[in-house]
Amino acid sequence: MERDLPPHVNAALLGRWEPLCRSQLHYLVTWSTRGRRPVLKDRHLAVLGDMVAGLCEERGFSLLDTTAAQDHVHVLIGLRPAQSVASAVRELKGKTGMALMSRFPELRVWLGGNLMWDERYAVETVSPARLAKVQARLHALHTPHDLMAEAS
Repeated sequence: MERDLPPHVNAALLGRWEPLCRSQLHYLVTWSTRGRRPVLKDRHLAVLGDMVAGLCEERGFSLLDTTAAQDHVHVLIGLRPAQSVASAVRELKGKTGMALMSRFPELRVWLGGNLMWDERYAVETVSPARLAKVQARLHALHTPHDLMAEAS
């Protein structure tokens, strides 16, 4: 029994076939400034958040949350199984470090060189059931204390 398919279906079948991924692996990635120096000010943190969001969109990473302090950054991302967390971190740290150093020359002076980030980073896997708790923990850690006092 032979079925004739419509021309648009035949054309789609002749194209490159890629599997549909329905799963994502979630990671909480943390890295710090070189020497854990508290050099990131509010203006740096705002630009850093935008850069991370842009890079994640460009590279196909699912950005769930970003928080940062003066000396470290937390990024909660979702990756497809074919994507490497090491490659994602290399992209994020490399591109943001170079862009921040070129946009804000004072960082080069404050850090005493050409490297923005420490070479180490920490990765924690996060189950889908824990995503909301991890996001709440990150926001609780990085909410300014004066805002917390006003809320109570």
